[in-house]
Amino acid sequence: MIALGVVFLSMEAFAQNLESKMDSLARTLTGKDQPGFVVGVTKGNDVIFQKTYGQMNLDYQMPNSNQTTFNLASVAKHITAFAILKLEEEGKIDLDAPVHQYIPDLPDYGKEIKVKHLIFHTSGLGSTDNVRLFAGISLEQPWTADDEFELIKSYRILNFNPGDEYLYSNAGYGLLAKIIENVSGQAYDDYIENEIFSPLGMQNSYAYTRPGKTIPNRAVGYKKTANGLERTITESESVAGGTNIYMSLEDMLVWGRHYYQPTLFDSKVIDRLESSPAKLADGSDLKYSYGLSLVDYKGIRLVSHSGGTMGFSAYFTWYPEHDMFVAVAANNQNISTATISRLVTETLLSEYFVEASLAENEDIELPIDQLRKFEGEFKMEDGMVLTFKEKEGKLFLLIPDAPEFELFASSASKFYLKAFEAQTEFLIGSNGEVNELVWYQSGKSFPGKKDDGTLPVPAPDKDELLGNYFSADLNAKYQIALKNDEPILVMPSTLKYYLGLENLPLEHIDGDRFKVEKLGEIYFTRDIRKNINGFVIKDVGRLRNIPFEKN
Repeated sequence: MIALGVVFLSMEAFAQNLESKMDSLARTLTGKDQPGFVVGVTKGNDVIFQKTYGQMNLDYQMPNSNQTTFNLASVAKHITAFAILKLEEEGKIDLDAPVHQYIPDLPDYGKEIKVKHLIFHTSGLGSTDNVRLFAGISLEQPWTADDEFELIKSYRILNFNPGDEYLYSNAGYGLLAKIIENVSGQAYDDYIENEIFSPLGMQNSYAYTRPGKTIPNRAVGYKKTANGLERTITESESVAGGTNIYMSLEDMLVWGRHYYQPTLFDSKVIDRLESSPAKLADGSDLKYSYGLSLVDYKGIRLVSHSGGTMGFSAYFTWYPEHDMFVAVAANNQNISTATISRLVTETLLSEYFVEASLAENEDIELPIDQLRKFEGEFKMEDGMVLTFKEKEGKLFLLIPDAPEFELFASSASKFYLKAFEAQTEFLIGSNGEVNELVWYQSGKSFPGKKDDGTLPVPAPDKDELLGNYFSADLNAKYQIALKNDEPILVMPSTLKYYLGLENLPLEHIDGDRFKVEKLGEIYFTRDIRKNINGFVIKDVGRLRNIPFEKN
């Protein structure tokens, strides 16, 4: 009893400390009479902290409360995934079945996509938010589930073979919502509200799936602009599955506790939520389960998901080893709910932190003659050159207009940096020569080849590049034009409005390959007569290999 009392008093003291820090943070984030945020923390069955800040509606000066409902944005994905798990438990869905079994009118993508691929973001489907931007479709115009499905059907370019890689895709969760409807015989919002929320007593949680649907106690979403705070047009989009779950703080805390003591599912499902569900093609473990990311933060295991949409931001985090849950939601898209959630972690769980080494293995020393094999200039696919130089028994990375960065060996051919999180592996040929490397950073790999002195193939004549280019999948026209006598890529106005991308210069890499600021590489294609007949945008994050034909 004494020990339990000490633990309770300790947690109470931590909560008081958290309130002081949160109040201080709120003063900088919300100011006076501004949109704000809510935050709540549970431990076991107890709510140990909950507080609301700022206004839910600036027009009427209505403050946020425990009953205010916030759009959870992509945090909604795990709720859709839980609905799929419930239907699986009832024997109505097979996660290994092809998606076409449940959505027969989905087009053939040339590769079999399974239900589990949609859940884990391993389907290869392009993310519809990016498709809309590159197709010139405003994110604030009316947009329904039917519009979303038609877009998914029209954009048939897979980023990779299903199951091979992880790449976040909102398209997958739009299709999961459709599967729930087809299997259950209920509209998505009816199923979620009647079968998930209502049994748990969550009376202030809703799925927004129809234009104009009433959402009681709904916060108004805002964003910062050059003219100050402006209201966002959030309710124009009524697509569900990957977003558009509205929930109050009270209900968030009910939902968070249900994770640890589920009544809607068999308790064994928790093991599935907290473990890697698949191996990717490169042999690595998938760090995403059922609408939840699997994270290790300073030695603490987290199960979490972030969300951001026009006017709103949200972040849910479970701490399985500490029986704790944190919910944060904001009605200002510029407020970082991840930062607020991290403050809770730092305040309540810092005594459990373990600082992990960046290196997988302990540093090893390599002889100078071995280090010198890695010297030279390596040209990456985007045209960037990485230069490596041995100095006094150490290997350094040299980048123009930057300090020298020391590399630390973790094996005979692998190195990492302590200055920032990145690794490189030099590929040693059978003759002992090193002519290639792979650079690893931000979860991606980038191949490079040693510069052998060969001059790059000259760029095509400017007149060859100029013209209009059309993408059938995007149903959008792009243009290569001249500005200051240099070729530029002219794209839809949506990219200017949302991403600040306008009239981007083409920087020559080699032959028909060019680098475009913030878009990466594009390369021009040619017909049998060697005339330029199109170009391909190689990789813009959630979309890859977008082809355009020259008109």
